[in-house]
Amino acid sequence: MPPAQDRWFYNSQRFTLNFTRADMIRAGYSPSVRLFEAACGTPIISDRFFRLDTIFEFGTEILIADRSDDILRYLQEIPENEIIAIDDRARTRVLSQHTAAYRAAQLEGYILQMVTFLT
Repeated sequence: MPPAQDRWFYNSQRFTLNFTRADMIRAGYSPSVRLFEAACGTPIISDRFFRLDTIFEFGTEILIADRSDDILRYLQEIPENEIIAIDDRARTRVLSQHTAAYRAAQLEGYILQMVTFLT
C-alpha cells in the first residue's frame, strides 16, 4: 500500500496488530514507524520487544499480546469507550514525545549537556 494511504488504512481498523520483524529484534531497540502512525487513530495490540515500555505504557497506551488468546480477549472484551481511550492516550504520547520537533529539542539538550560537561 502506498504511504499516502497509511492513515486511511489504520483509521479503518478497530485495532491494529504489530508484530516485530526478526531483523528488527536482532537490531535491538528499533521500533517500527508504523507504531507511531497507528497510534494516531487506532489502538495497537503488539508483541513485546526490548524497551517498548519507553514508548508506550502497557495496558493504557498499548496492549501487549504474549499469546493469541490475549488478542482474542482484547477483541472480545474491551468496551468501545476503553478502546477509544487507549488510542487517545497513545496519540497524546506520540504527539507530545515522539515528534520530529520533540526529538530535535531532545538532541539539542543532549548536546548542551555534553558541551557543559566538556567545558
